[in-house]
Amino acid sequence: MLKKAIILISVGVSFCTQATPLLTKAEQEQVSSVREQFNDTAELQKLTKVNSSIFTLTNQTSQLKASIVNERKAYQEYQQKLSKEMLSGTEENTNYYFESMKKTSNKIKTNNGTIHKNTTLVAQYNTELEKLNHSIRQSKNVYSDKLTAIKNSVVTRIKTEFSKPLPIKIEGKLQCSPYESIRACFESKQTTSKLVNDAIESRFGQIDITSSTNQFTVNSASMDFEGNVDYNVSFNLFVQYNENINAQIMEEVGINSFDITLVSNKDAAFYIDGLPVGNGNNVSVKVSKGKYSILAKFDDKQESSIQNITSPVNLTYNFSS
Repeated sequence: MLKKAIILISVGVSFCTQATPLLTKAEQEQVSSVREQFNDTAELQKLTKVNSSIFTLTNQTSQLKASIVNERKAYQEYQQKLSKEMLSGTEENTNYYFESMKKTSNKIKTNNGTIHKNTTLVAQYNTELEKLNHSIRQSKNVYSDKLTAIKNSVVTRIKTEFSKPLPIKIEGKLQCSPYESIRACFESKQTTSKLVNDAIESRFGQIDITSSTNQFTVNSASMDFEGNVDYNVSFNLFVQYNENINAQIMEEVGINSFDITLVSNKDAAFYIDGLPVGNGNNVSVKVSKGKYSILAKFDDKQESSIQNITSPVNLTYNFSS
């Protein structure tokens, strides 16, 4: 049995391990609180509804304008036929032409009234849309600022921790040669690397860690006749802060960005939170983690949804022919 042996080593390790959160429980609760505070679902739903109303009214206005062109043409035709008949003195269809002209004129008047009403409503909706877009962007900016502040606080804490050796204690089993001493086994490079790897795995998550240690203490160790060793060791671990750790923190806080692809069977116009992001049947956009109102328009049709983006994803918006 070996007790309280201090073994001096110099080992550098870089490897990837299973996931363990870098944020403390208190920091995780801060993130959850911010997410609950800035829930834009209701505003995003309203944004989608307003966009849909504008789209519907605009299409209706276009159809009414086209109808008015045809109705004016029909009115002129009735007028010409009426004049021709009156000049000929037959007057067989005079009443019909008069009634047709009256109906067509009334229809033009009604359609113009609807167009005027639609134009007024679209102007009101555009004002509401502008306010909603401003409110959502402002909310998301505050949301992002608060999460960034948490992220910066976490980075400061971890860098402060990494500026000093991290004490780590682990226990476990390892296989040594039954023909060597426990000390010789622990001094071997293979055993040392395993212990350092196990120590890092017990402390960090699925991150590429670059670390070093200049000593570890064997608190206790015993070996059986087959070379099986039960051990309890303590480490002073020196960890280098790197981009992999930074990326892990950003992911846990929720300020990392993703590439999403907006797909359609038509050359659609795509909008995110009311703002245009591209046209086509395959549009790539980078967005940060969060909820978004996504709208696809093609001709007089539209498809929309509210999406909670948490990872890269393809979103499909197809239209019937």
